[in-house]
Amino acid sequence: MPTYEYLCGACKKKFSVVQGISEHERSKLKCPKCKSTKVKQQISLFTAKTSKKS
Repeated sequence: MPTYEYLCGACKKKFSVVQGISEHERSKLKCPKCKSTKVKQQISLFTAKTSKKS
């Protein structure tokens, strides 16, 4: 599942949320620190983990 990074506009706390793509599109997030809904998604790096079979 993808990890999305957010920044709260009220208290400036950065936080991450692991969500499915469909859940991400319909969810209304709140800051875990101050409970504000003024959160903005941040650009984050993409990392893929794979298992190499020989």
